[in-house]
Amino acid sequence: MKKNLEKVGVKSPIITSTWRLIRGNPAVWAILGLIVIFSAVVPDRFLSMSNLIAILKNFAVTSMLAIGPTFVILLGSIDVSYMGIWMFGGALVWLLYPYLGLFSIIIYPVFGLLVGLFNGIVHVKAKIPSFILTLAMTALLAFLTTYVRNISGVLTLTVPAYNFLRESPIPFLPSPFLLALPVILLALFLMFFTKLGTYFCAIGSNEEGAKLAGINVDRYKILAFTISGLLTGLGSIAIFVHLGCQTRVDFDPSELVRGLAAIVLGGTPLAGGMGGPHRTLLGALVYVLIFNGLFLLPGVDPNHLKLYIGTLLMGAVIVASKALKGASIT
Repeated sequence: MKKNLEKVGVKSPIITSTWRLIRGNPAVWAILGLIVIFSAVVPDRFLSMSNLIAILKNFAVTSMLAIGPTFVILLGSIDVSYMGIWMFGGALVWLLYPYLGLFSIIIYPVFGLLVGLFNGIVHVKAKIPSFILTLAMTALLAFLTTYVRNISGVLTLTVPAYNFLRESPIPFLPSPFLLALPVILLALFLMFFTKLGTYFCAIGSNEEGAKLAGINVDRYKILAFTISGLLTGLGSIAIFVHLGCQTRVDFDPSELVRGLAAIVLGGTPLAGGMGGPHRTLLGALVYVLIFNGLFLLPGVDPNHLKLYIGTLLMGAVIVASKALKGASIT
């Protein structure tokens, strides 16, 4: 295929990168395999319009949890503050709505950016391991979210005024998916049309080498965490709408696993140095297809679903990490 493209004079870097992604990423073949398997086993349920819409919704949620932290993982660091941003950001929207009206939704990206900036500065200046720092941040923000709910005396932190966002202007494309598209495009733009993606991968591959090459490593580390927080804040709007314009008040560790699993399944190793948001999108789809397909299979106990998925994910991550050894940065 690559030779054919060269014969007709097509030398687009986007087409070249797409071909490399398809050829060298196990997630692509996993997606095709999962679609074939579940379409053959439960065709009526898996291929139904309602289920395809559900897949799009869950893809939007999973990708919005994972796409921001991907930039931090490119550095070889880890950012798991996305759940805290999602939870407490929603609590802030609920608190500010009586004063700001519909403009209160803007607090999501602003809050995400500030949390990411704080994480980046503390990680760089205080030399605190990023996983410990961002996990502590999530725990703190989750506690504050529950505290707001408890002192308010309400069962859920819901803002019904945003229900209009749940109505999709395009048939068969759910609103959470449409709200996630601008975030996806922004992430891809930052990765492929700016120097950030190259610099982040260079730092993750060889931090000392990046310093010798003249890259201000500390500055770009802080920037990566800030971008992660901003994209998570923007993406949290799609999750907020998906949940019925309310925020989650209980901390579920499986949501942390969902974000990291999407990143690793897509082919961005936790060691950093390669990958990117384009791979994370594939990993998010793999995760969603596994979860959705297993849920539809007859005889599968829903109570054991997380056990099955965890086992499959462990095997998939091992296979993916082996297949990616020696792969180029795409």
